[in-house]
Order: sequence, then C-alpha cells, then structure tokens
Amino acid sequence: MKYRIIFLGLSLFLYGIALTLPCLLFNIVPREISIDHLKDYGSFYEMKGLEVTTWGILGLLFLQIPALGWLANPVYWLSCIFFVRQQYKFSAITSLTAIAIGFGGTLSAFWFNLPNGSNPFSVLALHKLLAGFWVWLSAPGLLGLISVFYLVKMTRYPENLT
Repeated sequence: MKYRIIFLGLSLFLYGIALTLPCLLFNIVPREISIDHLKDYGSFYEMKGLEVTTWGILGLLFLQIPALGWLANPVYWLSCIFFVRQQYKFSAITSLTAIAIGFGGTLSAFWFNLPNGSNPFSVLALHKLLAGFWVWLSAPGLLGLISVFYLVKMTRYPENLT
C-alpha cells in the first residue's frame, strides 16, 4: 500500500511539474503573405504546460485536430483511479492509451496549424517538442510501468497482493 501511494504521488508530481515547464515551441507563420503584416512573423512562441492544457480544452470546443491530444489528460486521471483501486490491468491499458493519444494528438500539430489567437493573418506551426512535453508523457508512462510490474508480481507471487 505504501509503495503504491509513493508511485502515484511521483506520477502526479511529474504531471504537476510538466504543467510548469515549457512544453511546445511554435513558429508564428503568415496565413497569407502580405508585406504590411510581416513584422511579427518568423518569431517563436513557447507554451508552458498549463497554457497548453487550457488551450487544449478550447481547441476541442472549436474542433481543432491537434487538440485531440488533450484527451490524454482525462485518460491519465482514469488510469490513476484504476491504480488506486488496484485494478492494474486497466491502469496499464489506460496509461498506454493516454500516451498514445497524447503523443499522436500533439504530433498532429506538425501537420495542422493552429489559430494564433485573434490575429487573422498568422497561424501557429509546431516547431519543437520541449522538456515539459516529455515529462508530461512520463507521468502516465511511470504509472503504466508500475502497473505492469504489479501485474507480473501478482502472477508470480499471488500471496503478496499488496
């Protein structure tokens, strides 16, 4: 019981740290080339994890394809619930699902540009995945790894079900 709480706390700690770190680096590019509006183009915009999470919810409301990566968050929380309830098989499955959704949805931003706020002349093109993104993915990864470890432990040593 004690180790489960420690591993869950470590996973939630990684998730919280990821919200404060820079996650994605976007390049501001023109929607259409116009001489009058080129002064801000070519610059980069760095989004922190909390900002990506907030814009992800709004992106889902406006049907932006890369915002589908935000759906990894509720799947990760579901994995935490399964982990606490000692349903390690479901915890491992939902952790891997969260990683696949988060990685795939975020990578789609390399092909689908996002709107640049209220500026109709530019869009945000994903340029690079930063450290916060990888820390964010490591939170469900750790939970999935520990769930698989507990599953193996339960099959080898069924008398030790803690």
